Amino acid sequence: MTEAERTGLDHVVLPRRLPGLALLERYLPPPPDNLLDAELAAFAAPGDTVLDPWAGTGWTARRAVAHGMRAVAADPSPFAQLAAIAFLTAPEPAVLDAAFAQLAAAKRVDLPLRQHLEELYASRCPVCRHPVVVDQFIWPRDADAPGRKIYRCSACEAALGGPEERVGAVDEVDLAKLGIERPAGSPEPVGDAPPDELPPAPIGLTAGSDDDDTLGDGGDPPPPPPLAVDPPASGADRPRFASTVIPEPVPVAAADGLRQSPQYLELRGRFPVLDDHDELVDELLDLFTPRNLYALHAIGSKIESELRDPGTMAVMRLALVACLLPASRLNGYPGRVASLRIAGGHVRQPASRHQRELNVWRAFEQAYRDVRTAVAAVALERQEATFAAEYGELGGIGAANVLWLRTRAAVVGQYLPAEGIDLVLGSPPPGATIDELSFEYLATGWVIGREAAETLRLEPIFGNGGHSDGAEATALRHGLASAAGALKPGGWCNLLLDDGSPERLLGVALAGSAAGLQLTDIIHRESARSGDGVVLHLRKPSGEDRLREAVRPSPLRLGAEDGHLTYPELAGAIDRAVVGLLRDRGEPAGLTRVVAAIVAELGLSGLLRRLATARGTDAEGREDRIEGGGPQLVGSLIREELWRDDHPTLVRIGDEARPQWWLQAPELAERPLADRVEWATWSILSTAGRIDEAGFFDRIYRLFPGLQAPDEELVRACLASYVAPGERGSLATADELAGRTEDHARTIVALVEYGHRLGLRAWIAAREQDRPAGGIPLVERLTDEERRVYLPLVVRAPADALGAVDVIWYLRGKLAFLFEVEWTAMIGDAVLRRGREIPGNDQQARFLVVPAERSELLRLKLQRSPWLRAEMERQNWHVLKWPHLDTLAARPGARMEWLEPILGLDPLIERGGEQLTMFGE
Repeated sequence: MTEAERTGLDHVVLPRRLPGLALLERYLPPPPDNLLDAELAAFAAPGDTVLDPWAGTGWTARRAVAHGMRAVAADPSPFAQLAAIAFLTAPEPAVLDAAFAQLAAAKRVDLPLRQHLEELYASRCPVCRHPVVVDQFIWPRDADAPGRKIYRCSACEAALGGPEERVGAVDEVDLAKLGIERPAGSPEPVGDAPPDELPPAPIGLTAGSDDDDTLGDGGDPPPPPPLAVDPPASGADRPRFASTVIPEPVPVAAADGLRQSPQYLELRGRFPVLDDHDELVDELLDLFTPRNLYALHAIGSKIESELRDPGTMAVMRLALVACLLPASRLNGYPGRVASLRIAGGHVRQPASRHQRELNVWRAFEQAYRDVRTAVAAVALERQEATFAAEYGELGGIGAANVLWLRTRAAVVGQYLPAEGIDLVLGSPPPGATIDELSFEYLATGWVIGREAAETLRLEPIFGNGGHSDGAEATALRHGLASAAGALKPGGWCNLLLDDGSPERLLGVALAGSAAGLQLTDIIHRESARSGDGVVLHLRKPSGEDRLREAVRPSPLRLGAEDGHLTYPELAGAIDRAVVGLLRDRGEPAGLTRVVAAIVAELGLSGLLRRLATARGTDAEGREDRIEGGGPQLVGSLIREELWRDDHPTLVRIGDEARPQWWLQAPELAERPLADRVEWATWSILSTAGRIDEAGFFDRIYRLFPGLQAPDEELVRACLASYVAPGERGSLATADELAGRTEDHARTIVALVEYGHRLGLRAWIAAREQDRPAGGIPLVERLTDEERRVYLPLVVRAPADALGAVDVIWYLRGKLAFLFEVEWTAMIGDAVLRRGREIPGNDQQARFLVVPAERSELLRLKLQRSPWLRAEMERQNWHVLKWPHLDTLAARPGARMEWLEPILGLDPLIERGGEQLTMFGE
């Protein structure tokens, strides 16, 4: 795409996430598809080559291929590559279903795999003795046998009713499958636990029975020698069967015997170790009961022997990975599975008092359905992906369109030609946690194999699990430098940060600048609903850009010595950035937005490049330069400047957990952003015709680009306050300007008349006096004396400010009530401008009279702005809703105390169970 064809993207795109896979959302969270689509459409064209140095599960590659582009994806994780193959090349759902049926029917010891594995969990109902397949066995911690079982019995459900899921004690059949005999005279199963720690057993459905009938034959794993050869089998219908195999039970207490089994030895050989820490592999495999270990190994073996298509194999392996933690001893509580953590070469043991031994086959079935759903969701717009072996195979008709490099971002440039990439687009991940590294070790070794697991970072899990200071920043800087070397001059590098962390924002910006990229845009998405996020747009200068920069005169840098950055320069940039941001927004801003503004100013002024390129020590070896400290030092200096109590232009407000910054001189600020967003909402709804929610959000955020973007909660609150159903599901508004103007005038009339009934004098704003209400101008509601009053004699304040107040009740020298009537929730002018010009005193009260439908929007505005809340309290403002005023005006008589129960966003008369003073003495 040429520079002239590029449209650019400078506004927030709210994420819309497709149904995903919980496993990947937890360990490899993807950026939203619609955000990737917006970036690709704005900065690249069909036929361009897009590089993602942090490919994860291939989300950028998938969307680039869908746009007709070529993709280069780099990630060192074999597990991430497995997930990418599943999502990029998986066949149609019908083909996957056929492959799953083939897997279930594959022979295992002369039985279909599904039948063979479910027999491991076969039991009988304690009530009716009907054969059942157990969903879960509950093992007390450190016990040698389960205590209870969770199952479903169709016979009991038909005869007795009650819950579908039932709980009962294990019996001799269950223990015999584990090679355990119940001690003579013992009515309870071995290892039973206190009932209060187990799922509740329905009364009358778990009683024991004297019936000695057993459920068919045992279904335990076969004895180790000899190993049966399992021929491939074709798919078949789901079997309904009686047990035909009687494997010899292996006592679970014989750990040494279990560790000599073929499946255990085969799995053990899949995990590489450092420094002969073989005990770690034993601890990993000991997280699984012998039954679950056997079942998981059997499924994995059949996936490798029965399936040939890479996409299908990847889907089934992904489903198997999703079963690993739930099928382990880490599954201790319903619906919660603890994280796997390996530190110092040892597994952290689970803290729960019980273990839930899942039926592995049923867990695998559910995991397959989840993976199938996620793959089908992205397959609707998926184009066929063909993998290339090297860069030269990309492009051309019918040629490959995806090159996957299983390598770190820092060396990706070695596999690509210089200046051959049109766009770099990716989401640099934060440093991997020890839990993520531990799970990757387990999943890669178990499902993919030892050769792949040997490529992982093993030092953190076999060592102390820590990271050296600055390791993440260094890796990011090297990765961006490598990607920038492959980027064409004038090309763009767009980075998506999903966490919205100020530290990461600063680190990524410095790393990009160190790679020779120019920061052009920062877009901050602030949302409690969708999560905070930041997008950085960086550009690689072309030869023309460098020539233009070389001939442009540089400003005089006062206070700089030898070209190095000094603290006064940095402090000045911080002040310019934050003051400019707050003036433009007209309201306080939080830390992430403030830091984003500072980074943008550093990039615009050239200070960011000086910070990034002049690293290291000086000639005498003293690390006394700001540039030498990297992101940590720069971040500390920014924090020190922002947290100054004596800052000349800024003031910190709000609580310490979520501080905000505001101006020492707020009168210099523009109209509050919240009021501008509200007016834009009404304008779009009233003029845009048919528009859906997605179109509305796009229009709103285009009006407020870059760092001016409002938070999502504010936009949604504005929409909820004004929206009304339109034609065919479109959005519209019932608020018409003419109708609201009449309502505004009618409310003024009600206030003036009630003030007169109280024996008070009244005033109407000069701009409202000629407006008709009930067929006569509003000014006709005032007496001659009220029309001629000189307001500064009533309230000590500038005449212009008082004259703009909608309604004033007063008794000269005794009291004054100021009413601002609004049909919107835009209170910036009334409170933050006119309100600040009118001094308050004990004889004065102020009232915002608003429609009831604006209450929640007004509440949100007060919640999000500590400055607005403080001014409302300082100026003694009260909220009065239009319907309550109408009720008050319609009541015979008039008393001042009747106002009290109708004031506030949550007035007394709206609170259930409280005395309604307004409706009776």
